[in-house]
Amino acid sequence: MVHAPEIDGLSSMQKEYLLAMAQDDGPSSTGEIAKRLKRDAGYANVYRTQLIKEDVIYSPAWGQVDFKLPYMRNPIVTLHRR
Repeated sequence: MVHAPEIDGLSSMQKEYLLAMAQDDGPSSTGEIAKRLKRDAGYANVYRTQLIKEDVIYSPAWGQVDFKLPYMRNPIVTLHRR
């Protein structure tokens, strides 16, 4: 659980954002994440920005985000199931 300390300090909405990202095999569309969260793009962007500042995710291209740490998708899903 190397990633647990990284995740434990995040807000519940930040964790929900990561869970929405974890559904994809690679970079996630920010528009698709907003849909999965059932929120508008502006609302989702607040959490995107926070997670980028926390150095948990990054933007590889316009309108996309991806996990900064390798192999983070699986721990996100596992922690959500607890």
